[in-house]
Amino acid sequence: MQWATLSTMNITPSLLYRLSGIAVVVAFVFNLIGGTLHPVVGGWAHSVEALSEPFNPYAQYLLLIGTLLQFLGLPAVYVWVSRKTGLLGLIGFALYFFGGMLVILPHLTVEAFVSVPIAAKHETAHFLIPTDDSLFADPAFQNLQLFAGLVFMVSMLIIGIALLKSRAVPLWIGAVMTLGGLILLTPIPQAPVLSGLVIEIPRGLAIAAIGVLMIKGNSSGADTRSLQASSRVDIATR
Repeated sequence: MQWATLSTMNITPSLLYRLSGIAVVVAFVFNLIGGTLHPVVGGWAHSVEALSEPFNPYAQYLLLIGTLLQFLGLPAVYVWVSRKTGLLGLIGFALYFFGGMLVILPHLTVEAFVSVPIAAKHETAHFLIPTDDSLFADPAFQNLQLFAGLVFMVSMLIIGIALLKSRAVPLWIGAVMTLGGLILLTPIPQAPVLSGLVIEIPRGLAIAAIGVLMIKGNSSGADTRSLQASSRVDIATR
């Protein structure tokens, strides 16, 4: 009976909005916890000493799950604000997606499944893990991380400006996104807990706030016509 119910369940636009909203809110929680638990030793987050701390690789697992959940919900977040944010919003969200896919996911994957296991082998760790906090001593990987990281941070500025100009969501959300991009572009010394907050709040709070609006079905900032169309589709498919 349960399988039959699931197979006939209507996946409506409003349901997808709410599920996506839940995904980005849960993602923010996972990323915030993982970021604050991520070890920093002596001002370094990816040294042998930091990577061999007891809580590794669980902090990275939380961050990886949170990042995947955020990217899962991101397309719906964009659609929620797309009509009002126009071309600037499209460019910003596209750069946010591709920049994040190329900098955050590879970084967390290498850290959790390569660097942490290597750090546990103390006899070879110092020969294999770079001393410059770069995780992987390969110029191509380091250049990719640098370029994609810059793209990601610039994308936050573009999204923030698009949200502020369009008033697609409450002004504070656009301000947080814009400020977040500026904070990430600012070199701040790494420290336990603080580094996690400095990274995860800027990259996740504004997206999670839009997710809350999506869960509530709040049309005050979103495209009202799209929401009305979604409601008509919901009714027609019941």
